[in-house]
Amino acid sequence: MAKKLSVRIAERTGRKTPARNGTNRAAFLAVRDDVKQALDDGWPVRAIWETLHEERKIAFSYPAFCRYVKRLVVGRRLEIGRDLAVGKKGKTEPEREGFNSVEKNSSPGLPSFTFNSTPKKEDLI
Repeated sequence: MAKKLSVRIAERTGRKTPARNGTNRAAFLAVRDDVKQALDDGWPVRAIWETLHEERKIAFSYPAFCRYVKRLVVGRRLEIGRDLAVGKKGKTEPEREGFNSVEKNSSPGLPSFTFNSTPKKEDLI
């Protein structure tokens, strides 16, 4: 009798090698804390990549390393900073002062257009 489809899928998945991108991302995530620390200490990204590449801790190119740093280290810092500035439990977006607000006409003497959806009979003739 043939094996069930679920069993065949599980066997195939076990034999399959992981994708290169997944392997590279996993390698970067393994050294992410070291990269954060080195950046905090003031080391340039190029020197960090050269050291990790020479030690064979990562095997991908410098541009790929820069993308990972930008996305997974610097990007996370910006998100955290933005959350702290606004405050997670603070005001919601529409309640914040100045957020998407239309300034009202401050001088009452200036005429302005107001749309009325029900027209006056005099205006139509």
